[in-house]
Amino acid sequence: MNNLIGQIRNLNFREANTIIRGLSGIVEFFASDEEKSEFISNYCTGTSVVCEDRVSYGDWQTPIPLAEKICETHILRYGNPNVVIEPTCGLGAFVLSALQTFPDLSEIHAIEINAQYTAELKTRLLVKALDTHSDRHPDIYIYNADFFEFDFTRIIQKCRLNNWNLAVIGNPPWVTNSVQGKAHSKNLPIKRNSYGLKGIDAITGKSNFDISEYISLHLMKLSQVCNGGISFLLKNSVIRNILMKQHAESLQIGNIEQRLIDAASEFNVSVDASCFSAKFNCTSSSTCAVKDFYSGQFIKEYGWSNDSFVADTKLYGYFSKYDKSSTYIWRSGIKHDCASVVELSLLNGVLVNGFGEIVRIEDDMIYPLLKSSDINKNQTDSIRKFIIIPQRKVGEDTSLLATTHPLTYAYLSKYEAEFRSRKSSIYRNKDKFSIFGVGDYSFSPYKVLVSSLYKDIHFLLVSQFAGKPIMVDDTCYQLDFDNYEEAKSIYDALNSQEIQSLLQALVFKDAKRVVTKSLLMRLDLAQVCKDKGRKVNSQRLINGSVQQLSLFD
Repeated sequence: MNNLIGQIRNLNFREANTIIRGLSGIVEFFASDEEKSEFISNYCTGTSVVCEDRVSYGDWQTPIPLAEKICETHILRYGNPNVVIEPTCGLGAFVLSALQTFPDLSEIHAIEINAQYTAELKTRLLVKALDTHSDRHPDIYIYNADFFEFDFTRIIQKCRLNNWNLAVIGNPPWVTNSVQGKAHSKNLPIKRNSYGLKGIDAITGKSNFDISEYISLHLMKLSQVCNGGISFLLKNSVIRNILMKQHAESLQIGNIEQRLIDAASEFNVSVDASCFSAKFNCTSSSTCAVKDFYSGQFIKEYGWSNDSFVADTKLYGYFSKYDKSSTYIWRSGIKHDCASVVELSLLNGVLVNGFGEIVRIEDDMIYPLLKSSDINKNQTDSIRKFIIIPQRKVGEDTSLLATTHPLTYAYLSKYEAEFRSRKSSIYRNKDKFSIFGVGDYSFSPYKVLVSSLYKDIHFLLVSQFAGKPIMVDDTCYQLDFDNYEEAKSIYDALNSQEIQSLLQALVFKDAKRVVTKSLLMRLDLAQVCKDKGRKVNSQRLINGSVQQLSLFD
């Protein structure tokens, strides 16, 4: 390096670039004379100012051994690349690994928004080239640019014209657009409703997408007619979203594979992630083989089976007859957002609220309560929580309690400020003590319950406690029944091999929410009961067919 510094010190930056390109393949190492002078100064003083910025850029630098293993796997699946595109190269783990692994490279195109990273990567590449003394180098283009403003068409067209093998490879940001928006990051795509999302989807969060999903789909659409393939490190949820959209858009990508990595070990983060790979310019595929990244062992295949997106296509094939529509309506539990006031604990024989105050109100306003943890642990022998139910139906006027239940009304009024401070918009312009998830069904004597918070789906059959129906909060779902026999039949159906296997085939255990109402409403419990000769109340059944619901609500 000292010899090179001596060569270029008195040259202008263009002359210096020519020398450096001949030594390393790096195209346009300097953009100005000032940049050349800064480089020489930093080298002579040993200065390097580089730090990761995970907030603005979703920046988890890939370990070199992992990047090398991905490159090795890529070449086995899709052949030797002539061109590499790394859309968010960071400090260049994949660029360095590609140079080490791919013997037939003609060009590398690496894009990075962080100018410190591009400067550091150029230096690392130059040092590596000077150390190896190789006579042949691919042309290496390092762009200090924003992915969302970069035009890839010229590179793609050149690959097609020369019939080159293209490798799109890298580790796009593991953050969502909302996270980067909160951080005031400029590293965002132009906001457009690419997938036709409705207003309610925006409210419920479905318009919040991963940056890596946008990057992956954009590059696959551009590259689908090229030879070669893509290998990206992605969150498992992003890979599923890509596969779901593949069914609708039918991109010319196939041989789709997901190899599970240990993100905790590789990146020191608690995220379920994999190496996603797919082949360009082939018959469209809408299923994904899942393997272990380190051993290559096959685990399962998931994706589209007819018009259903499932977690295990083979298992689903055996039990798909029960994936139709529920003839029973699953409902969520009580939503109140005021636990310190309405949820009570039994301590030394007295009821106490979240503020430690003893509560003495009319007994018929207090009901036993099961929380998600109680359901998951099957703890029903003794009730540890109770709940005040001020309304029997949504929208009831609680001011009437002043006459019918004066103690309860006085107690609630004492904490009126707590109720008014509830942030959810559903309470706006509603009764000041209003709750939701309450109706005639809430007071049924028998219920089948399930928590939405746990990966392992555990159903629980309960009856009344001390002569009162058991309530659940809004982290749970419930089916209500007037007689035990029907409740037991449905409970047995839910725990049958058919439904348990179907659930295993449908759900992704690494999803943010495993149990949703949409999932539960797909279980044809009446059909299971019919197949097993168990009777159900036909008056409870929903008339007509119900459209199959998405698992991802």
